[in-house]
Amino acid sequence: MIAKKSPLILEGQIINSLFGYIGLFFIIRFIGLQQWGFLSFSLAFIGVLSIFSDLGFNSAHLRFMSMNDPDRAKYNGSFLTLKFITTFGTVLIILAALYVWIDVLHRGFQSPVEYYSILILIPYFAFNRLKDFYYITFNAKMQAARMMLPQIVEAVFRNSAFIYMGLMYKFRISIFMHVSAAIIFAIIYSFSYFIFFIVSYFLGRPWHIKKPEKTIIKKYITLALPLAASSIIATISGNIDKVLIQFFWHASATGAYAALQRITMPIITFSTALSVFFIPLLTREETKNGFNDNISVFERTISLFILPLVIIFIALRIFVANLWSANLIPYSTLLIFMSLANYLNVINSPYTSGLIVRGLTINIGKITLISISSNIILDFILIPKSIFGITFFSLGVIGAAVATFIAMIIEAVLFRFYVIKIEKSKINMKIFRQLIPASVQFIFLYLVSYYVRPYSVFLFLIFSIISIAIFFSLSIKMGEIKKSVIIDFIRELNPFKLSRTLKNE
Repeated sequence: MIAKKSPLILEGQIINSLFGYIGLFFIIRFIGLQQWGFLSFSLAFIGVLSIFSDLGFNSAHLRFMSMNDPDRAKYNGSFLTLKFITTFGTVLIILAALYVWIDVLHRGFQSPVEYYSILILIPYFAFNRLKDFYYITFNAKMQAARMMLPQIVEAVFRNSAFIYMGLMYKFRISIFMHVSAAIIFAIIYSFSYFIFFIVSYFLGRPWHIKKPEKTIIKKYITLALPLAASSIIATISGNIDKVLIQFFWHASATGAYAALQRITMPIITFSTALSVFFIPLLTREETKNGFNDNISVFERTISLFILPLVIIFIALRIFVANLWSANLIPYSTLLIFMSLANYLNVINSPYTSGLIVRGLTINIGKITLISISSNIILDFILIPKSIFGITFFSLGVIGAAVATFIAMIIEAVLFRFYVIKIEKSKINMKIFRQLIPASVQFIFLYLVSYYVRPYSVFLFLIFSIISIAIFFSLSIKMGEIKKSVIIDFIRELNPFKLSRTLKNE
């Protein structure tokens, strides 16, 4: 099942990332880092305040929906009730925070543009939260095409609008010269996620929803409660870095940091294509032996397909940044820590899935709480220009990426310790065998960067593809993967299968 579904989701993620890269190129190259920084800060500001938008209910709903309960409609109604309450509550918190900050404390932002962007992005936040209901339902049913199509439609629309904007700014079309680009970005985001919401609704009809029940809501709270604290702190952790960068280093630095985050995002999105069905699959295997072996196989599978991309981002970081804009080159060191942090994040996903299936969400809560608390503390130490006049710890913008990297190391160690302890098994060291092909790939790319210096897109792509071929050739020789598996996986990346799969679902 996963062999058939994952390539389809990966195909969708490739399409989304490709359009995302092109859209980001037109923004950074023709509109500039500052306007992108304004939008990134506005998104982060809303993100910091959306601490009650999940509370672990998403993970709980995925588990309940994966259990094939005959009366899913009651679970749907109960989850939607919780979702509407948390979403509406968060919107009120955002509006209240703006009122206190502006009207009571008489403070402001670097630019008034950010204030208006925040207001315009509120519909984006609401639709983004409510669409989780559709996504989780498709996930639990393993309906890959229904999961991916709304994302593809949204990504194509949003990034096409960004491309159009970039062209208008490049040729100085007057209508766009009198409105801040960040404001238009915010409008595009809100409208594109409305489209996401509507497309998902129509794809999933008929929806079976019944009145919420107190007993079911209590089940959600019981399972999600251990995740609530970590969910709140994770939300803060995922956004506070950009807020702090904006405060101490201003919008251009925020824009650069957010842009490089977007550039490395395929490490996570591609891994999601491979890991998205772990919880449903592990739920079906819950009563069988070899539970920990499944987790180890999933971990090595994700790593095998993601690691070559991580090596490219690290070894060719200057040239990766230059593909979008030379203005990003001074920040290219960020790619090292961002890529490694994302890699650790994605190979942790099989462990979190395993603990959720076992019903041990309290362990996830404890581990995540430690990790992301460390991240937030390190952000406040490493990002500011000084702490009580002491500048020794200041790493500036790089400090945000370093903080995340350290936090992910802590999380990786703790997750493995807990799973090994619970399953009473030994640590599986097979994943470290992948360091051999990864090292050869890195050496090859290092020599390329030193002697060839692939600033052109053509040379960059050619040597990147060659390096990936080197990685998988060595992996095949070492027995990490079979050649037939790679060939079958590539064959499954057929864009014409999306419509066929949608009809079958």
